[in-house]
Parts: sequence; C-alpha cells; structure tokens
Amino acid sequence: MGTIPEHSPSVIVRGADDFAIVDLPVVRPGPGEVLVQVGAAGICGSDVELFEGTRPAAYVRYPVVPGHEWAGTVVAIGDDAASGGTAAAGGLAVGDRVVAQGFRNCGRCPRCREGATNLCEAGYAETGFTHPGAFGGYVTVPARLVHRLRADADLEAAALLEPSACVVEGIRAAAPAVGARVAVVGTGTLSLVACQILSAYSPAELVLIGDSPGGRELGTRWGATRCVSGTEAAAPGWSCEADVVFEAGTRTTSARVALAAARRGGTVVLEGIPAGPAEGDLAEIALKHLTVQGVFGASAAAWEHVVTMFNAGLLDLAPLISHRYAVTDVGSAIATLRDRPADLRKVLLVP
Repeated sequence: MGTIPEHSPSVIVRGADDFAIVDLPVVRPGPGEVLVQVGAAGICGSDVELFEGTRPAAYVRYPVVPGHEWAGTVVAIGDDAASGGTAAAGGLAVGDRVVAQGFRNCGRCPRCREGATNLCEAGYAETGFTHPGAFGGYVTVPARLVHRLRADADLEAAALLEPSACVVEGIRAAAPAVGARVAVVGTGTLSLVACQILSAYSPAELVLIGDSPGGRELGTRWGATRCVSGTEAAAPGWSCEADVVFEAGTRTTSARVALAAARRGGTVVLEGIPAGPAEGDLAEIALKHLTVQGVFGASAAAWEHVVTMFNAGLLDLAPLISHRYAVTDVGSAIATLRDRPADLRKVLLVP
C-alpha cells in the first residue's frame, strides 16, 4: 500500500446547514482497530437529516464526520497485543477489501448476547453519527466489526452493503416461506434490494408497489412478477393478499398501503421513514391479525448474511448507483438528494 498521509480532506458537520471540508488528521489505529482507505461512501436519507439538523438528538453527536455506508481497503492494523493478538483483527491483512458494521455495540448486554447487536443497551454509538465516518479519505473502525470482501470486490457496489444488511434484517425477521406470496412497497434502494433477496425464496408472486419507471424496470429484472402503481395500491379495498409485505417507502401512505397489501394473518415489515406523519388505521392490525415488524439498522447476523451473498455473487448492487461526487463536492450531492431528480437512486461520494 502507498504512504498514509498525515491529513485527508473530510466533511465535517457542526449542526444544521453548517458543514465544511476540512483537512483532518488521519487517525492511526489503536489496539483492536483498523484503518481503512475509503473507496466509496453512500449518502442516505439519514445523512440528509444530519446535514439539515432534523435527525433526532439521541442519534447524532455534533460535530461529526458523516458516512455510515462505505467500503474500502485496509491500510493499517493496530497493535493488538493488549486485546488478543491477531484474533482481535479476525485475521485481517493490509490490502484486504472490507466493509464494517456501523453500530459499535458492547457485545456484553442482554440484547447483544441474544444476537440483537443493533439494539445494544450500552447506548447508541454508530460510525458516521456519533463517531467519525467515511466522508473523507480514511476511516478508523474496530476490527471486530469488519467483514472481509472478495479480493476483486467492486467497492462502489459494496458501499451499498449497509442498506442491504438492513433489508436482510427485516426479511430474516419475517422469515418468508419458499413459494410464499410477497409484496414490496417502494421503488428506492431498500425496496429494490428486497426484490433481489425475496426472489431467492422462489415466491409464487412478487408484487412491486411504486411509481418510479426506473425502479419498476430494475424490480422486474430482479424478480417482481407484476408492478402496481402507488395510486392503485392506495385505493380503498385494494390488496394483493401477500403472506409477507416489505415496506421501505418514504410516502406518508406507505405503511397504510403495506397493511392493506397483506392477507389476514400475514406479516408486514416496516422499514421506511415517512416524510411526515404516517397514515393508517392501527385497528387494521388487529382486525387482520397481522404481525408487524419494525427494523432499526442491522445486526451482526444480518451483516454476515448479506456479505456472504455479495461475496458469492448473489447481489447485483452496482445498477442502483445513479450519481457520483467527489468528497469536496458534497454540497452538490446533498442538493441532488433534496431535489430528487427522476433518475435518482443511490448517490456516492468517491474520494
């Protein structure tokens, strides 16, 4: 690997609409840590909230370098003598292509011990929100959270593994049966990843609900057997009688549509964050005997699952990338997300 610089241009957000590009020191890894040169970092709606100052106060610590969706290459490994030698780094080596879990869980609380590392009781801590993230040239993370990618991995595509892990978290909880009838609400990144993963269950029907022409085209390529417009799905009395519904929309009607799409006794996964107060009649949950599953991020098990799929060539994430910007042009990247052009899918920062 090349020489590691002393400083690297990074995005730092100090508060609402207050950000700058600053040459920050490249933090060398301490015991149990690795330093990664960032290959690409994704921007999602939660990052826009961070820039706008609308992210709930419990889930951000200003000032911060954003960037929780990323992939890169290991350039340095900390001295692990005090934390278990090579085992602490999981056998990682300089030059490995990697991603890492964002939640810096304690590994000791009841939730972590039962496998729900995304619900750690030690307090919220996440790379890119409470700890420096990947909106710069380098990021330092605990080695225990790192997952190795195959040697020829496309780092831009791999930057989408964080949202993909969140999708896997919800689908694992829903546990659809092979041959089930399933539906996906939304045509954004999460929903289209869900189409790919749900198609692996050989569903009898996979209904994609949404309006983006590009999203519908990709969804059909990745397993959707029919597409339904948001207007049709929101009409009174409409349903596709799905056994499992995965919702990742941003509309205030998305949750209501998801509940309507499910059959009686079905399961609904709610993963989208609506732009305003969500519509819907909670009585429908009881009257239809629905199981409703919320999702907060991704556990270590979901990460292991999705990285295994990616390394085996079972996830096609590159077509979801629509825009690329340099780190120094982050203002334009955020403006693109706010403007939501017709061809918008995933926006990347590429150092």
